[in-house]
Amino acid sequence: MSWTALYYLLDAFFIAPYRLFEATPDFAFWFGTGALALTCVLFGEVSMGLVYLVNRHYYASLNTKMVRMHNISVSAIKQKDKLSYKAANTWANEYFGKVFFAQASLFAVSLWPAPFALAWLQQRFSGITVTTVPWIGWQLEYPFAFISAYIVLRVGFSRLKPYLPWFAGLTTMHKEDVRQSGELAPWNTSTPDNTPTNSQPEDRHDSHHSPLTSQFPDTSL
Repeated sequence: MSWTALYYLLDAFFIAPYRLFEATPDFAFWFGTGALALTCVLFGEVSMGLVYLVNRHYYASLNTKMVRMHNISVSAIKQKDKLSYKAANTWANEYFGKVFFAQASLFAVSLWPAPFALAWLQQRFSGITVTTVPWIGWQLEYPFAFISAYIVLRVGFSRLKPYLPWFAGLTTMHKEDVRQSGELAPWNTSTPDNTPTNSQPEDRHDSHHSPLTSQFPDTSL
């Protein structure tokens, strides 16, 4: 199948929802754009889930190492061992960065259908005003409609994921990975003699909050 044939096949699929309500063009445009946005959300979420499954062990390993190093640095604070604290905290920050960017990359995977949808919308609806901003007079076109619908549907879908087949399984796997990685020790601890300490080193970074402890990528995992 040539690229031209594939384009016309996809074009027929994407334009179909717009033609369901031809008698009311405004509603037809919003309905069709909403259907297109929902398609992008579904394909993006499935892609993100598949990437998560392929790299699940790697993500869990990073998070476990980050939690371990963070907890070691907290333990060193309790023992007033600044040298051990610095060494462990350096590694904790290193792993925190890796976990953060791994999660950011995973979320980015879910966005890949959107640019293609916008490119198709440009071919079909470029130059058509969707609405006008009151008092300012700015004319908004297809990007406004698509992005608005995409955000609303993405947020709504994130609330439904734990109850949907397959996605519910991914959520369970993610929660299990978080549980096995352990809990982050709090900084507001006391020294062994039960005397509160304020002797944390000045360069302490207390922001090791694991991105993996959030809902399986809620827009992302």
